[in-house]
Amino acid sequence: MTPKPFAPTEEQRAVIDHEGSAFVDACPGAGKTRILIERARELFGALRQGQGIAFLSFTHAAVFELETRLSQERLLPAPIFPNFIGTFDSFVWHFLVAPFGLPGATVRPRLIADTAGLPVEPYENAQTLPLSCFCPDTGAIFPAEAKSKGFDVSKKQDYQVQAYETTASRIRERLLARGHLGFDEARSVALQRISDTQIARRIALALKGRFCEVIVDEAQDCNPDDLRIIAWLRDSGLPTKVVCDPNQAIYEFRGGVTDHLSTFAETFPAAQRKKVTGNFRSSPNICKAVAGFRPIPVRGDPDEALGSLRGHSASVEILSYGGISVPPSIGETFSTILRGAGILPSSAPIVASTKASGAAASGQPKATGSQDRTLRLAEVVSEFQFAAGYSDMKKAMDSAHELFLLLEGKLGGLSYHQYIADNDIDPASWRSQVVKLLRTLRFSLGVHGDARGWHGAVKQVLERELSIDDGQTISQKLRWNTNLEGLLADAPTDTPLPRTIHSVKGMQFPAVCVVMTSRTLGRILDFLLTGEPADQAENARKLYVAASRAEKLLVLAVPRSQALRLKTHLEAQGASVNVREI
Repeated sequence: MTPKPFAPTEEQRAVIDHEGSAFVDACPGAGKTRILIERARELFGALRQGQGIAFLSFTHAAVFELETRLSQERLLPAPIFPNFIGTFDSFVWHFLVAPFGLPGATVRPRLIADTAGLPVEPYENAQTLPLSCFCPDTGAIFPAEAKSKGFDVSKKQDYQVQAYETTASRIRERLLARGHLGFDEARSVALQRISDTQIARRIALALKGRFCEVIVDEAQDCNPDDLRIIAWLRDSGLPTKVVCDPNQAIYEFRGGVTDHLSTFAETFPAAQRKKVTGNFRSSPNICKAVAGFRPIPVRGDPDEALGSLRGHSASVEILSYGGISVPPSIGETFSTILRGAGILPSSAPIVASTKASGAAASGQPKATGSQDRTLRLAEVVSEFQFAAGYSDMKKAMDSAHELFLLLEGKLGGLSYHQYIADNDIDPASWRSQVVKLLRTLRFSLGVHGDARGWHGAVKQVLERELSIDDGQTISQKLRWNTNLEGLLADAPTDTPLPRTIHSVKGMQFPAVCVVMTSRTLGRILDFLLTGEPADQAENARKLYVAASRAEKLLVLAVPRSQALRLKTHLEAQGASVNVREI
């Protein structure tokens, strides 16, 4: 069947045809990707020889989705140059950092993805903090970030804080001496570079020569430093379109913008501020429920359902569960509802703020976060086994590769990404072997019988496949751990798989089950009803992101103490809601 030609709304057409810079505020399901594709079609039709477009986003999944859609529309040339499609971090690295090297250094700069997690431990047995808790420019500790890790600066002596800051600065000095920069450090170098008027002018001229327009998608994932770079691109005369939904800003942990984005929007003239409303993804009841998860000042009316599901009348389902812990009956009930609605369970995820909550709701093994190598191996094998998409599989592959290198004794004192960079290791050189190993190591009740059977089989396989040079045996490296019993299970067939809220950003599914815990939902509802406590704003946005992924069916699994309160709130938005006790 030939697809119907795209017929843009007036709001969509205003963005597609707009020449020059613009700030575009687009609601969930507004057809944002379609708008970008049509804008690209117009630009590609008028490009000068040797000129291209830069498409930037903030996650690899979003970049992959956009690149796939552009390829399907046969808009991307091969090779892709002079166009650029990548993450904002990669753009900053390729155009503002790597070509110029590091100030005062002779070594080639390398971008190392995991420096933010390097441990800062000023003295033996001190609490360990990640390097991300310290400012890359001044070395000062970030009090809020440190407090989230259990280190309350207000309760520490000055000399204790100074010891951490000194240690963090020394770690960064050693990294710079090797040319190793994390994303935060690279951003700092880029900001220094564009602050130099002469250098910034030359870079801007080069970028304007190569790109006719820069499109920054998912800009709600920016932090204030990102916005400074985007503003510089725009103010340098390079047409820059910023596309976002401020209500989906859920990266506060990395300094993500909330009010900053609204302030930034005001720096665009009124004619350059565009709004795209109307939801082409979800049913009317889902649109109404999603509106209820916006803060009071911007809640407004629900977005109108404009797509093929505008006549779909299924109610929002609330699964009310008892007790404190998230029960596996959530996944069982969700599967029953899906089958009744004719939706394949494997196409509808269980979405939660943490992996642990999602796993508990689906009845799958719960990660421990332990550094024990045997438990880490079981967890990474399970992650690969239960992967709900390519990004989950890739993360499991990378974790497995790191663990195999650790077991072989190759990492030494380096982080995984430092080792990869120092040895110029291409993922293509190891990925197929790691996938083969992960498939071999998967747990099967019929094959292994129990955790001890799996443990014995794993040691035999790795003794054969790994090259261990430090004199220890694989049995010494992978000792039995009684906690292994709860980490292994057969991979399910045709069942809802757990996903974190961050992992489903930008995606959509026929149905979604959002799991909320007793610890958070009550305070989120307080915020949605009164605006207080303000520290629940990000948790409310997470709920907004998760719920807005649903097309036909939205299921909310919540503690019994809050079920009727949530029902009343959603009904006040006009949504039809059904509550089930489980």
